[in-house]
Amino acid sequence: MKATNFLLDPPGLDDAWAPQPQRDRSLDATKRSPGLFERFDRWLWRQQLRAREAYLAQSKDIFELEQRIRSLERADGRRSY
Repeated sequence: MKATNFLLDPPGLDDAWAPQPQRDRSLDATKRSPGLFERFDRWLWRQQLRAREAYLAQSKDIFELEQRIRSLERADGRRSY
């Protein structure tokens, strides 16, 4: 009995060079319906987006709108220095 099986030993290399059929992963992703957590995450994202748009819609003029946009960008937490 061998202590190790090397890759080049015969059952490991029988089909190593044969072309493997490619699966289309995009079809697998579209067939699958989103799970509970993914749907909940999307719902939370839409609620946050609606709240942000309502906040921006309350601005009186373009200058206040730009100020609100800047304040949202700064409060985002993703800073790039």
